[in-house]
Amino acid sequence: MSDGQDVFTAISDVVKRFGKSVYGLPAQKKILETQKLIGFSLLGASYVIPLDEISEVLEVPECTSLPRVRSWVRGVANVRGRLLPVIDFADFLGGKLTGIPREQRVLVFEIHGAYVGIIVDQVYGMKALPVDSYQPMASESPLAEFIDGKFADENEGFELFRPKKLIENDQFMNVSV
Repeated sequence: MSDGQDVFTAISDVVKRFGKSVYGLPAQKKILETQKLIGFSLLGASYVIPLDEISEVLEVPECTSLPRVRSWVRGVANVRGRLLPVIDFADFLGGKLTGIPREQRVLVFEIHGAYVGIIVDQVYGMKALPVDSYQPMASESPLAEFIDGKFADENEGFELFRPKKLIENDQFMNVSV
């Protein structure tokens, strides 16, 4: 036998020996397009807000009360040198916050030059829900005029809250008494 044939035989033996332990490629999974959302609860219902429409989530800060404003204006808070109007969102909607005070959070957004924070009962964290599970629909919730539709999850549905609709609401922007 020639040296070339010995090398070929050796390589063939290695391939046979190790080829038996090689796994096939995994089955290809369908890649779903998702939207990143922040889940929160208010007045006993679950909602989501697009991650890119929210600036930050804060613990409820200490607020300075303001004279001659609506009852739902909690006051203003100094957030890193910026004055943030803080709104009791449940009170604005005609209800009361039901969450445990230490779990309540402020969702902060800045839209059309309006920098505002709304207090909600609880924030669940980030969710990535499939875009194809979104259904535009009318809402029966207290937030109905600020809802665009609903995302259906395996276990439950989440109505999509749009802060832009809140900022464009005349009643929300008219805080003086």
